[in-house]
Amino acid sequence: MPKTASAEEREIAPQYVLVGSRARFHGPLPAGVERWNVADLPRRMREARPRTVFISYGRTSTDAILKARLKESGRSRFAQLLTIDPPRMESVPSLLGFFDMVLGLGPAYRWLPAQELVTVLSSGHAPDRFIGGAVDPGAKTVTLVRGDRETMVFPFSFFDSSDGSPRPDFARLSFADHGRTVAFGDYEAAADGILYESDVEYRRRQRESMRESERGFGPSLRRLRLQKKLGREDFAPISAEAVARIERGEVSPSKPTLGRIAKRLGVAPEDIETY
Repeated sequence: MPKTASAEEREIAPQYVLVGSRARFHGPLPAGVERWNVADLPRRMREARPRTVFISYGRTSTDAILKARLKESGRSRFAQLLTIDPPRMESVPSLLGFFDMVLGLGPAYRWLPAQELVTVLSSGHAPDRFIGGAVDPGAKTVTLVRGDRETMVFPFSFFDSSDGSPRPDFARLSFADHGRTVAFGDYEAAADGILYESDVEYRRRQRESMRESERGFGPSLRRLRLQKKLGREDFAPISAEAVARIERGEVSPSKPTLGRIAKRLGVAPEDIETY
């Protein structure tokens, strides 16, 4: 029975397949990610699961995926295709017929480097990172692709430089820091800032995470210390660095240390965590 459950889990989990000579990745691939050679596509296509996400690093690779998929015409549609280089325009209708979603259908798209892109896709933080996107100067919009392949569209005005930061150069879109940073030339925007302003669900998750991080002895000690208007250096002979480490949850105080801290705060040791 455990064997059957394992097979079902594999069927449900996304599978990421890299195709193309430019799909360079240093070190072992993350779990759930495979690299297929173009020559092996006709044979290996039958191994692809319905939720397979193909990542093609060239027009030749995309054409090979399309031809191999044609030979499996009885199969249901695959989940998604990311084309790092845009495909031939003539092939787009066929690609859209075989995949639920095709991203990268145009030369305006820019993507994270291969290694960072694959790492983000297969991580638990995928929805909170941007793996690529495109700029439309005519409509004055920016389309950003999250790690879960959801797309978001923003007007140029969303990226404000009124705080004295460099003006965005929308002709120079790039992504860095494993999808944490979106850059327009010298102008940089943090992914968490973009999402916090534009995604209600992301804000909810961040607030829950913040509340969770504020629980426990360390955050309670910090709140009580600030309430008493004490600095970390006010607990001698306990060093300020030791107090900081306790507040960050890096260490737990010994019984004598806890007693000294509580005495300085004027509360019972067991009451500190109630703040």
